[in-house]
Amino acid sequence: MKGMWTFLQTLLVFLSTVAVAFANEPKAGEGGGNPYEAMYMIWYVLIGIVLAWGVYDSFFRPID
Repeated sequence: MKGMWTFLQTLLVFLSTVAVAFANEPKAGEGGGNPYEAMYMIWYVLIGIVLAWGVYDSFFRPID
């Protein structure tokens, strides 16, 4: 059950990031900006979650 709770928290953080990234996307005709910038933010957060999990799993998780 603890693993499921961790998965749900991670999913919630990821989906929240997706919503923020698309909300900040520049509209057509407003000029400037990279149209893929919102997707970069999503990937950066996903990579950060994976790295944070790896650090936790390697150094802070209790040994069974």
